[in-house]
Amino acid sequence: MQKRQTPGNAKLLKELNQFLVLEALRQHGSLARSELARLTGLTAPTVGLIVKGLLEDGYLLERDTQPGPMVGRRAVPLELNPRAGIAIGVNLGITHARVIAADLLGGIHARHGFTVPPGVTPDWLVAQLTAYIRQILDEVKPRRLLGVGCGLHGLVDHERGVMRFAPHFGWHNVPFADLLSKSLGVAVVADNGVRSMTLGELWFGAGKGLRNFVCVAVGTGIGSGIVLEGRLHRGASDSAGEIGHFTVDLGGPLCSCGSYGCVEALASGPAIARRAVKLIKQGTPSRISGMVADLEEVTAETVARAAAAGDALAKQIMQEAGTYLGVVVANLVKLLNPERVLIGGGVARSGDLLLEPLRQSLAARALDPAMASLPVCLAALDADAGAMGGAAQVLERFFKGETLHAYLEIINR
Repeated sequence: MQKRQTPGNAKLLKELNQFLVLEALRQHGSLARSELARLTGLTAPTVGLIVKGLLEDGYLLERDTQPGPMVGRRAVPLELNPRAGIAIGVNLGITHARVIAADLLGGIHARHGFTVPPGVTPDWLVAQLTAYIRQILDEVKPRRLLGVGCGLHGLVDHERGVMRFAPHFGWHNVPFADLLSKSLGVAVVADNGVRSMTLGELWFGAGKGLRNFVCVAVGTGIGSGIVLEGRLHRGASDSAGEIGHFTVDLGGPLCSCGSYGCVEALASGPAIARRAVKLIKQGTPSRISGMVADLEEVTAETVARAAAAGDALAKQIMQEAGTYLGVVVANLVKLLNPERVLIGGGVARSGDLLLEPLRQSLAARALDPAMASLPVCLAALDADAGAMGGAAQVLERFFKGETLHAYLEIINR
């Protein structure tokens, strides 16, 4: 006997079918109704009804690109209407925060940022982010707000949106997503900042179209995001990719984690600056001394600028940092066999000063020619990467129909 379908089940089935259609259009860009039926496995009449509703709700656009009078019945391509909804993306770093508003196709409609001072509290940051998000919503006036996604510093429980440990803030078990959600009155999701950056590159940047890649962030700290078979890999306890604490020199300096010789203690932004200051104080000549009023002002950017100008000490330090990173990347490549390695974060803006020694170090440790010539390139989204990853967290749930009702907050303006 056939099970009777309840009105609630019918409504849910309709919603799931809608998201099958939306996801197909996201992946393929432009499709006729017949192509949608083939790709989704839905019947032509069902696709027709779903498309009609999505057109009425403003999620889709029809693009009749063929000129001249219509002869017979012509298939009219359908595509997503990018302005049908907005996702707010947040990147909360150690010293800076960024907020963006992105549409369904990743177009950025507004962005704002602010400095994160030392000693901040969760309540202060939630209040700041709430104010900036509301300001962006007032500017953009979206038809729909699909949700807010955050890339956060430290170890983050993605499912619960909890900052388990934020070492630079000294926070433990802060339910950040819940705090921000209550402040804003909308759904909030969260993940580790580097994984968020990686998701942004997967959806909108240099990882788009790739099935397997690694994204390494080199900034105040060092971390990585891993994409396997087209999906972000988080690990059993949301800590996959913590490569900053891979040991690359057993006799190396003390790291903040308590171990010695971690790559983060040798090749992060602060490590590069510390190395330069130490050698200059030991008497090594460098134009870096004339670039700052006080050696305490030296940053990795200072060292990179000096290296680009031909300073021997600065070039040596960038070479060493790139070499250490290459050791870690070589190990990742041997373990994961990715199609590409992306390098992002503030230190990555030094470009080939960092990438060339990294590539040489990788090639020197290659097991075969394919590994030696593996593409290693800069991430594409630069300073927007983490915030775009936050928006991608929201869009991923939206297009897959997950937690549907929580992500369809409608703004009537």
